[in-house]
Amino acid sequence: MKTVYLCAPRKLEELSHKLIRRITKLGFKVLCAVTHTPQDMPREQIFKRNVELIRKSDVFVAVLKDYGKDLAAETGMAYALEKTTIGIDFNAQPDDIMIYYAFDKIIKPEQLEDILLEILKQKRFSNKN
Repeated sequence: MKTVYLCAPRKLEELSHKLIRRITKLGFKVLCAVTHTPQDMPREQIFKRNVELIRKSDVFVAVLKDYGKDLAAETGMAYALEKTTIGIDFNAQPDDIMIYYAFDKIIKPEQLEDILLEILKQKRFSNKN
């Protein structure tokens, strides 16, 4: 079973849960800070936990909506770890060069299932050279 790390700002918890349901219906296991990282942990442990979750994933999916430095850091980690990376464009900013261009694909929310099903059919889904 392939595993997705869903990266989203904590303030978008309701949206995260909707996306988790959509992704799990396709047969993926979903790891997410919203569901897997208790916020009462010490801050350094939160950091280590999220890094561990990203490492365990096959695919990194980020919600590009009202994002900030935490999403930017996690996106950079996923890129450096050569994860398959997908950004869901809610209000992505191409001017955020170091975030926007770290993704293999930037998609609209309604494309999520089709792209993930494509990934299930392929060994490695990447536009990186």
